Amino acid sequence: MSRHGDNEFRLELDSLLPRNDESITKRENSRRPSIFRQQDPDGIENVRSQILKFAREGNVDQLRIILDKHPEMVNLPDDKDGMTALHYGARYGNFEIVKHLLSRGAIPVTKNLDGDTPLHIASKYHHGFSDICSITNERGTVVMDRLDSERMYNNATKKIINALVAAKSDIDSPNEYFLTPLHYAAMKSNIAAVQALVKLKANVDAEDMNQMTPLLLACVHGSQEVIKELIKAKSDVTKRDLRLNTVFHIVALRGEPDFLKMMMEHDPIEAIKALNKENNEGKTPLRMAVEGNHPETLKKILEMESKNSQKWMVREKELIHFAAEKGYLDIIKALVEAGGNKNEQNSKQALPLHVAAKMNQLECVEYLMDENTRDAADENEMTPLMLAVSQDSLDCVKYLIEKGVDLTITDRDERTPVYIGAKYNALQSVGYILQYLKDQTETTRSEMSETDCLKMSLASKRSLRNIMEDEKRTMVNMADRDQNSPMHIVASNGYLEMMRLLYEHGAAITQVNEDEETPLHRASHSGQTIAVKQLVEWDKRLLLMKDEMGNSALHLAAKHGHDATTAVLLLAGADKEAKNSFQLTPLQVAVDSGQLGTCQTLVGKGAEIENQSDAKTVLHTAAFYGHDTIARFLIQQGATVDRRDDKGKTALDVACENGRKEVARVLLETDEFESLMRPNDIIPLDKHRNPENMERDTPFRTLLKKFPDLAAMVMDRCVERNTEDENEPILCLAYNFEYIDDTYMSRVASPDGDGEQLIGYKSPFDENFKLIKDAQAYSGNYDQIYRNHPLKMMANAEKLSLLSHPLSMALLKYKWNRLGRIMYYSALFIYLLFIISLTEFVRHTKAPYNVPMGNDTYYESSFFEDNETCPQIDIQKPDFFWKRIVQILAICQIGIEFFQLYQRKFAYLTNWENWIDCFIYSTALLTVYDFTECSSTSGVRLNWQWLLAALCIFFGWINLLFMIRKLPRFGIFVVMFVDIVKTFFRFFPVFVLFIIAFSSSFYVILQNRPEFSTIFVSPIKTTVMMIGEFEFTGIFHGDSDSHTEKMFGPAHNAVAGVLFFCFCLIMTILLMNLLVGLAVDDIKGVQEKAELKRLAMQVDLVLQIEASIHFFITRMKKYPTNRFAHYPLGSQSRFGIWWTNFRKRFGLNTSNDDDSDMLMEYESEITTELRSTLKMQFNQLDNLQQNIDVMYEKQIRLEAMIRNLARGLNVGIEVEETDY
Repeated sequence: MSRHGDNEFRLELDSLLPRNDESITKRENSRRPSIFRQQDPDGIENVRSQILKFAREGNVDQLRIILDKHPEMVNLPDDKDGMTALHYGARYGNFEIVKHLLSRGAIPVTKNLDGDTPLHIASKYHHGFSDICSITNERGTVVMDRLDSERMYNNATKKIINALVAAKSDIDSPNEYFLTPLHYAAMKSNIAAVQALVKLKANVDAEDMNQMTPLLLACVHGSQEVIKELIKAKSDVTKRDLRLNTVFHIVALRGEPDFLKMMMEHDPIEAIKALNKENNEGKTPLRMAVEGNHPETLKKILEMESKNSQKWMVREKELIHFAAEKGYLDIIKALVEAGGNKNEQNSKQALPLHVAAKMNQLECVEYLMDENTRDAADENEMTPLMLAVSQDSLDCVKYLIEKGVDLTITDRDERTPVYIGAKYNALQSVGYILQYLKDQTETTRSEMSETDCLKMSLASKRSLRNIMEDEKRTMVNMADRDQNSPMHIVASNGYLEMMRLLYEHGAAITQVNEDEETPLHRASHSGQTIAVKQLVEWDKRLLLMKDEMGNSALHLAAKHGHDATTAVLLLAGADKEAKNSFQLTPLQVAVDSGQLGTCQTLVGKGAEIENQSDAKTVLHTAAFYGHDTIARFLIQQGATVDRRDDKGKTALDVACENGRKEVARVLLETDEFESLMRPNDIIPLDKHRNPENMERDTPFRTLLKKFPDLAAMVMDRCVERNTEDENEPILCLAYNFEYIDDTYMSRVASPDGDGEQLIGYKSPFDENFKLIKDAQAYSGNYDQIYRNHPLKMMANAEKLSLLSHPLSMALLKYKWNRLGRIMYYSALFIYLLFIISLTEFVRHTKAPYNVPMGNDTYYESSFFEDNETCPQIDIQKPDFFWKRIVQILAICQIGIEFFQLYQRKFAYLTNWENWIDCFIYSTALLTVYDFTECSSTSGVRLNWQWLLAALCIFFGWINLLFMIRKLPRFGIFVVMFVDIVKTFFRFFPVFVLFIIAFSSSFYVILQNRPEFSTIFVSPIKTTVMMIGEFEFTGIFHGDSDSHTEKMFGPAHNAVAGVLFFCFCLIMTILLMNLLVGLAVDDIKGVQEKAELKRLAMQVDLVLQIEASIHFFITRMKKYPTNRFAHYPLGSQSRFGIWWTNFRKRFGLNTSNDDDSDMLMEYESEITTELRSTLKMQFNQLDNLQQNIDVMYEKQIRLEAMIRNLARGLNVGIEVEETDY
């Protein structure tokens, strides 16, 4: 280019870059000058850009000049793509540039960012007329130099490749994608590069990352010349890529018969083997040629198969089916000519004709159909006509009917072509068939004489008109196996146009299926509102028809929640109170299914919510299934909340039985909650008026067991507070104990007049809140009443929130103040008097082994056993007063115990505290009783009496401890102690093993010492040593002359020392700390539940007192009550109110701790009430949100329905969208 002179030629840069390389163009266009780049002409960036520019333009002279100045920058790459000047020289086919760069030391193995060497680049790009720079002179004449001529005929490519290889460039070097230069050359059809690389011994079988060889790539992208060169170079034609495709698979799919012929002729044996190989999709080259619709390629393969006696028909299945589906007629013909069976069946026993008819491939149908196959059936007994109708393939339908297919044939489900077309909404096909049948009928009618018609009419006893109607309706009303007609199926799918088409051709809309359902039933079941409306317009009598279960169309629409359909049926006059075979109305069915919207529609149209004759109401049904929103809606519409079903259960009872918490909450939030909470149990009485042994199960007890938070809500509503106004200045809190203290029931005569019974629905209290005359406890076993009391159930369930509720606290306070504290403190005082008297008696009594005889001698204890009298003994006797008190109190207490045994029967014996009481009182009597005259005169007890007194005193004071345990203030510490004892006994087996281990060892080593002399004494001494009483000096440094103190040798002393050390470490440090830790954990656990324990003990105390004296409580009519009024701020007279206001006005009012306590109690109750109110409001808001959601869903569905209607009627709707 330089030989023409710069003033004669100009370079058109637009054609400098190849038109097919967009990546380079983008890179060039993306270069922008940087404001941070040095503007020095000798800067590195400037020099590098000039070197790369001259390499691209092929300006050897300028490149030589700049490299003379900067020879070290010959290999400097571009920052963006890593291309060096050598890469660019190879890229644009400038051999002189490449030659000069190599002479300057350019490295031929340098790689760009993609891992391409200059050899890759040279092989990738070939140069023809499209790559030649347009060089013109001043007159506009295009001229060309030698370099351009070389590039034009690809001579430069060969020279560049030879030069690079000669410069030690790796001819098989892979890039990042494992592509070699030969891969690039084959891919780009660069024949010059292929020839040069093959000549230089490049690896023709190299594989890229997809295991593709250059030959495979050439088959995909290349030309015939490239493939020929690679085959000539002995490239392996059997190589398979990652998808197991051979070159035969690729050329078959691409449809290159010349390529295929070339490779077959190259190696026929390998070609035959390759034709039988499958890729990873199980496809052979033959199948790929069929799928690619390449008839010529297919013929080549079939010829090769035929020459080598290959039975492709056995190996390849359903090829003709595939071609028939796609409409490849030439493929089908080629396969049939090669021996293929055009009547071959696939896995579904379908012929190619079935597939072609289904896909409306008319030409294929014409070729494939013959007399034997036009009515052939597949595994579902579907004919080609049926399949064509199912896809509304009208062309094929017309052709098949013209060829005389049988229209009366049915499939496996006894469906006709009309039925199948109706099912798939094939309007055109069904319309054509029905019109064809109509035309045939009219032709037949025109051909019949009047005499023949009359004879047929008389023979069948029908009128002429009926005969013609039956003939016309035969196909349109023919039902399937389930007796569903075409009208049934289209009605259930909502195909309105198809319904009208069938109706126009005589379809019966009153026909029923095997479930006695009409098309209206099916449309209502599916919610096809438009279809329902059309059917009702045709015949309103359909509204009266019922299926085999007695369901009308309205029942089915309501059951499945189709609101719009329900509304249409009601508007058309459907009976909203009709009952099915289960005596359910549409409203009851809708409630059953939980369809709130449908319920609202039915009730809004006047449906009855309940009927007095119904066994259960819709509210019971909603409670059974847990539909809380429906239950709230029904209550709002006036449903009777406390109505009972045929089993005597309210909706609340049903909800609780089935675990429907939210429904129960809705019911309890109503104003009629008191009637819901009123029990309905009945307990029969025997002739002695003793109740049967039955545990009482009330609604409140059920709530305690299943929904404690709802029980708390009920308790909140049992606390009433009057308002502070002028007429009632004194604040009063009224508590209703009816539900948490239901021991008593009303006694009435039995309905049959034989005997009496206790009923729960009648209050046992009068208007003054006192027991009526006929009130009676529901059980004679007061232990059962105690266990089943609501307060006890709260304590057993550890429901602190319920026990600490103001209602529970008020009941406990009432029972404690009215009776509990009197009885408890009286019993405690009596028992304290008893145990103190017994202790005083024993304290002033000499032990039988400690009676002085004189001269510092004492009587033997056996003396008093052997002598009836002892006048010689003169000692001070215990005071007679203590003895009498013990005797009187013990006898009285034993009488009380016998009375309790009589009352409580076997339950009395199961309480260990009763056994302790009996033991204490009986042994006390035995202790103070004088069995001999000596005991009477001296006061000395017999030996066995004295031992019995020791046990009696011990258990007596321990029993006092357990009595104090019931006091809330002190009892918590006793509970702590009991828990620690329980934990110790759980740990006791481990503790005993340690004791046995060490005591046995000490017995063996220290057997000469008295404290370890026996195997039974040693554990006691070992246990005592745990508290620190080691006696180390006495054991290891005793008198060596004494047999009972000395150690026997150094070994003996060493073993004893080791055992003693282990004992100190394990028993006194580790084990004792472990016991202390367990005790601390127990104390901490009790403290965490201190309030719960305190309230539980208070409940036990109050209820046990009631159980102990229930005989007297029953006769104390004024003690039991169901309401209690409390004045937190005090109850005052008018003068007291005036005086209080006067003191407030002049600042003379005082306060004390009692007032503060009452005020705090009042504030606590008010806070609880506020919390309950807020919780109820939250639940109401939640339900309101649910109703809004339902309304929104309805609105969306209505909007969608309107849009569909408008679209069907071709009416445009303008929707104004407003952003809020």
